[in-house]
Amino acid sequence: MYKLPQTLSEDISRLAALAGDYQAKRIEAVQFKAFRVPMGIYEQRKNEIYMARIRATGGVIFPLQLLEIIEIARRHKSDLLHITTRQEIQIQNLELNEVEPVLQEIRQIGLSTKGGGGNTVRNLIVSGDSGISKDEVFDTTPYAIALTTKLIAEADSYLLPRKLKIAFSSDDKRIGYAAFNDLGLVARLRDGKRGFRVYVGGGGGSHPAVGWLFSDFIPEEELFVVAEAVKKFFSEHGNRKNKHKARLRYIFYKLGKDETLRLIREYYEQARATTPLMSVSETVADSSDERPHFSYKASQSASDAGFEIWKKRYVKPQKQEGYVSVFVPVLLGNIRIDNEQTVSGWKRLLLFINQFGNHTVRFTNEQSVRLRNIPEVALDELYDILKTVFPEVSEPVLTNNIIACTGADTCRLGIGLSKGLATAIRRELLRSNLDLDRLADVRIHISGCPNSCGQQFIADIGFSGKILRNDRIYPGYQVYLGARRDESPRLSEPVGNISARDIPEFVRKLFAAYTESFPAKQFALWLEAEGKTEAIRLLDEYKQVPLFEEDKNYYYDWGADTVFSIVDRGAAECSAGLFDMIDVDQNVILENRKALETATDTTGINHLLHETVFSSARMLLVTRGAEPKTSDDVYNLFISHFIDFGFVEERFRNLVIKARDNRNADFSSQREEIYALADAVVELYKNMDDSLQFKNVQSKTIHSDSVRSVDTGASANKFKDLRGVACPMNFVQTKILLAPMSSGQTLEIWLDDGQPIENVPGSVRGEGHEILEQTQTENYWKLVIKKK
Repeated sequence: MYKLPQTLSEDISRLAALAGDYQAKRIEAVQFKAFRVPMGIYEQRKNEIYMARIRATGGVIFPLQLLEIIEIARRHKSDLLHITTRQEIQIQNLELNEVEPVLQEIRQIGLSTKGGGGNTVRNLIVSGDSGISKDEVFDTTPYAIALTTKLIAEADSYLLPRKLKIAFSSDDKRIGYAAFNDLGLVARLRDGKRGFRVYVGGGGGSHPAVGWLFSDFIPEEELFVVAEAVKKFFSEHGNRKNKHKARLRYIFYKLGKDETLRLIREYYEQARATTPLMSVSETVADSSDERPHFSYKASQSASDAGFEIWKKRYVKPQKQEGYVSVFVPVLLGNIRIDNEQTVSGWKRLLLFINQFGNHTVRFTNEQSVRLRNIPEVALDELYDILKTVFPEVSEPVLTNNIIACTGADTCRLGIGLSKGLATAIRRELLRSNLDLDRLADVRIHISGCPNSCGQQFIADIGFSGKILRNDRIYPGYQVYLGARRDESPRLSEPVGNISARDIPEFVRKLFAAYTESFPAKQFALWLEAEGKTEAIRLLDEYKQVPLFEEDKNYYYDWGADTVFSIVDRGAAECSAGLFDMIDVDQNVILENRKALETATDTTGINHLLHETVFSSARMLLVTRGAEPKTSDDVYNLFISHFIDFGFVEERFRNLVIKARDNRNADFSSQREEIYALADAVVELYKNMDDSLQFKNVQSKTIHSDSVRSVDTGASANKFKDLRGVACPMNFVQTKILLAPMSSGQTLEIWLDDGQPIENVPGSVRGEGHEILEQTQTENYWKLVIKKK
């Protein structure tokens, strides 16, 4: 299991403090969101109802941990757990006052939500059968866990331009998700030595891409090196201004393949000189401890006639003789914990498999569970347990393995009820006369919006929700076909649109056409040969949608009891971070200016003008690493960081001071001056590059009182007192101070004892800089940094 960050307890306490400030209206919602989302806490579709996403590297979870999660969730009034396509588990439907105790209790069982959302290193995924597959090169799970431990302890892993997704594949013939993540690592052997083939820049969402090959082989001990290089490259070259073009692949689109790979190689060579090698002996222990000695007496209960069918469908021999893995379908990834029978069944199952060791459960990319290291002699009793908890085990794999994101049920960005559609497809297939066992390997994926949480881009048949229109809007989906997940990966191809209502019948007819024309071919090969043409022909049959008066069913989504609407659709939470305040303040400036065009009330005009000055002053503070705690701080920090340094003209100083000292002052005669200040700040923002560094802007020389001599007799080129500045803002400010400095120049900073001194020096070294001095002076620490 990964090791928890040392700062986690303090992080949770800070989240609780910010939650209190938010509830007391001392801070704005966006300020709270900027911290809670990177901590893995999302607001759901219903206002003030939250979800906690628990990190589970490679889906690894111990039976008793999962049992504890069920108990923790129930104790804090949750009614639903959800397994994700990134092998995590979510506790859904939490009230805000339950979040902090949930996180503390999860920490006590060795788990964390930190990095579960926002612009962070997300949960690392691993092949679901890694460690037990007869076809694998080697087990990549311990490597993923070691890399997780390293990355989640580093402050800059939570300050990226956008999320960074990492995937491992243990089988070089089925590279799967490794080709479709920002960093993909495929197990390789070269001359008997372990290593990885490395892909960079893959991903779904808008403008998806298969990853570009960076290296055909890096030795296993350089795993930390390549991860650090890619993370740092992304941090320094990713687009922080436009989150719609912020994923790593957009750097390839902007600079081209050759230049992007050249730059990454530069970062890789730098990281080889500064990043410690991974200790292979510590990381890759003897895996035999995953199957400890056990005393088990096989039950005498006779299994029913369905046992052999179930065994054929869901049980797979492991490479370890005498052991098997068992796929347990969890429909739509949902575990209802408000149902006593369901909870009792899960407890019985988890306690049963716990006798065979900790390493008996994995969350899968299919939103389900794969049991592993199960002695073959225990299958009869296991089947008896499963059929009481999961009646679906008597059904074909295909209908239990339809992947769907949460959709508009709980996601603020969702358009379609993707889970309702998945249920409708399942129902249609089960009542058909198709031989569904022949379709066991077919992947159907559904996303409720154009984002890729349902991973439609790697499906044989994929759907992504969209709004379609006839005489009024109705729920629809874009159809994707033909992904490949083998050694020649390929994204699925969009082939057309269809109403949600027609999809179940479309899927059934497409499968029928396949079984009739190419009964011996795999479905994926049939799609390539002629299936795609047949699918497009079928889509043409569904182009005409009845008007509302002719058939209202088309205007109700699957599982909905009201006419389709998007009025309650909200803003996405997944990209929330520190830099969201820029957009908030820029929008306030624009909206206030528009409101002032028609405003006539004197008090209202003054309020809008004062608010415009405040938003202008706050808008770019985060780019300087400044963290105001009060309204006065906003104005003072703007003066010191922007006016004193010459980024904003001196003529605005008195206006800012007036707004600071008297919010009820009359600003009516200064409207044009306020507009000019706002324009200056917005123009300054436009003049920043994608990494939010100033370009073509000359600032004044740093004031003499910002430069100090250090005790060693050396003279630091810059000085900053960061006492009182919490993590990670102290590291943000350090990075910003170092950015414009020349190689070899020195920066002196002062840090508080505790979390700041424990984290900032390591993060600085991780950037390749040298620590010249680290000494404690009274109750704070002095750090002297030499820029690389």
